[in-house]
Amino acid sequence: MKKCYHMTPLSRVRSISNTGLTPRSENNSKVINDEKQKVFFSEGMTGAVALYSDFQKHYDRIKAGNIEGVPQDRVKAIQETETMEEYLGGEGVYFVFDGTEIENEKNFMDGVTSQEIPAESLQVCLLRNNDTNNVSYSRYDIIRYMMSRVPVETINYSGKDEEDFQKASNKIQATVADYYKKYQREIDVFRYGNYTLETVSVRDFCKDYLTSKTSGISGQDIGKDTMNLLEDVEAVRAMEAVLDRDVRELELERQSERQTEKVREKKEDNQ
Repeated sequence: MKKCYHMTPLSRVRSISNTGLTPRSENNSKVINDEKQKVFFSEGMTGAVALYSDFQKHYDRIKAGNIEGVPQDRVKAIQETETMEEYLGGEGVYFVFDGTEIENEKNFMDGVTSQEIPAESLQVCLLRNNDTNNVSYSRYDIIRYMMSRVPVETINYSGKDEEDFQKASNKIQATVADYYKKYQREIDVFRYGNYTLETVSVRDFCKDYLTSKTSGISGQDIGKDTMNLLEDVEAVRAMEAVLDRDVRELELERQSERQTEKVREKKEDNQ
């Protein structure tokens, strides 16, 4: 199975459960100036991570006032929000589907196709905290879980829109590395927590959550359950940093003592 991921607002899930994914211009893709009437998707976790990091890069650029070539209405919409998550529309989900028979007309992270993806092929991603048994559909929980599982160096560019794959790989790896550095704490929540990525059919998701809301599925950031663990990890890191510093200082003292001893021995030899 070739797993492909599609991110969408929660408000669209019910209609998608009836129609599937049909070619349209997604609000998400407008962040990066792409308004094709297509079905948008990313290939695998590496593609999803690369695309989300690229979204953040473009959002930050526009937010900072670098608006060349960006439609004014989009600039206004971004400037009026505090975070990219707010711009994307709050609560949302990741769909996953088998892309084995889907023609990707662009690249691994910003994939597009003219083909429709039927509703029966769509699964909604869920993230379970195995320590508390809480389950979240939040796309923000899920993308950061993916980031905790995808090392930067494993992200290699592929697609039809670039000739120099190595140069393109280096570029997107740098973008992802910047995101990981900026949001390390949020990603570490899932790196050190006990989580499992699960799926449920889009129709069951609508029936169990959107209709009855009795399934225990939540849009909350379940990463909050791991904050105490993360604080423990950070305390260990701080202690390791202190120990490293003490070891370096001790080694410098020993080097100084050895140097002093060599100077003393040399003076004695000269006498």
